[in-house]
Amino acid sequence: MTDDNENNTASSTNDGAEEDNSCPICLDNMSNPDILHPIQCPTKCNFNFCIHCMSSLLSSSKDDYQMASDGNRHVKVHLNCPNCRADISKTIEGTIKQRRKAAAEAMQSVPDSELSAKELQCKYWKDGDDLILGADKTSKPSGEEPLEIDTTLFGGLEFAMSEQEQKYVTKLMTSGYPDQLCQGAQILAGVSELLRKGKTPAMQNNTNDNTRATPPNSAAAATVRTTAMLQGGRSNTPGIGPSRTRDGGEPPVSNFQRQMEQKARDKLRRPLPARMPLSVTLSTAEFEKMALHSRQQAGLVDPSISGGSDKKLWWRGLLGDATGLKGNATLKFVDDQWDGTIADAFARAQIGPQAGNRKKATVQGRVTTKNPVERMSINKILAIGENEKREKHDNNGSREGMLQPSRTQRVLVASVRGQAGKSGIMKGDVVTHVNGEVFIGDAAALNALLVNSYEEQGKEGVVMIVVNAEECTAEALRLRSRVR
Repeated sequence: MTDDNENNTASSTNDGAEEDNSCPICLDNMSNPDILHPIQCPTKCNFNFCIHCMSSLLSSSKDDYQMASDGNRHVKVHLNCPNCRADISKTIEGTIKQRRKAAAEAMQSVPDSELSAKELQCKYWKDGDDLILGADKTSKPSGEEPLEIDTTLFGGLEFAMSEQEQKYVTKLMTSGYPDQLCQGAQILAGVSELLRKGKTPAMQNNTNDNTRATPPNSAAAATVRTTAMLQGGRSNTPGIGPSRTRDGGEPPVSNFQRQMEQKARDKLRRPLPARMPLSVTLSTAEFEKMALHSRQQAGLVDPSISGGSDKKLWWRGLLGDATGLKGNATLKFVDDQWDGTIADAFARAQIGPQAGNRKKATVQGRVTTKNPVERMSINKILAIGENEKREKHDNNGSREGMLQPSRTQRVLVASVRGQAGKSGIMKGDVVTHVNGEVFIGDAAALNALLVNSYEEQGKEGVVMIVVNAEECTAEALRLRSRVR
């Protein structure tokens, strides 16, 4: 009778949990995949709980011991049903996979810009990925260390990102794959857009850190003050000059100043590529001048009414054309070739007028940093890549990885104006993605693509452009993450 009463009580409890769709462990609402794919308990007790609690159970079971609050170590957690204590070790991973797949399929119709970092990780989950999102793999390739958050990759947005988002974006940015680099740039662009609207996406809440999240305006003001101190020689950073008060004593140093000085040292020790990935969303109205110029070249518009005539009056440049459009096109592009080396990521292209035709731009050379310390650090990063190639060659016994790199066509930004420039696009950036798709073509094809966007959508449309999410930058960031 006692067993029957217990079973009836458990059954009634489960019925209540199913009615309100809440997890009986954490009391959060369970998702549709949680309900459609319940745990496969051998006793068929009809108990079910959410994927978050299931992932926590699986993660705890992989620890050899469990540390208690008093410091004692206890035996690890076993994979048993929380209700009837039956063994679910053979089915729990399969259940989690089914729920991951169902959740990923449900998010395919949602734009990436509307999803958080955790939701994006869930959307693009596939077989072979970690069952526990955000967790480090228990088995890693030889030579690799656990993933560490690299705040230098976030462009100053780390204060508005949760710890899990920082880990995920760091993983994307250091993966070595251009498509994941593009995804990381899009996440950072989404965080920046929310800040412009006066919303803070997620404030960092680290219990193991004494620093507190700083509001955007306070952080900006503190950055200006610290930068001025660094430029004025009042810093504790070696090589810049020790800080001193007027009476010769040591002034107090704030946590924020220590962080800035640490970033300055880290920049010399692990320099970032000269072209960091960036995602911007531009209005198609930015391409109106480009569309007009394209019509002029096609003979569809009379140049005399659009300011395109050869005999342009001097005052027309001051007052603007009759069309109301003034100045050059928002974006101009130039063809270039990547030499196939990782060193190209640490150099910027010098773009200037072509000899004999000043209206046409051309790549005139490459410019790298002049700081000798940064150059030594860059050579160290490149040396890691060369050692990897040599090891791969020795292990495979072939010449794969030792072949000379081949040249690849790409498109650079020759000039930038308007909102594109204000959004952060710079001269010399490499255009890699347009509207989420990898761009393959030359400068003329890219110009035609943006003009067509304006022709089809008018001034009310938008175009998303990602720059510098290229192979050399992705590989440079991966190698840089290995510098300790």
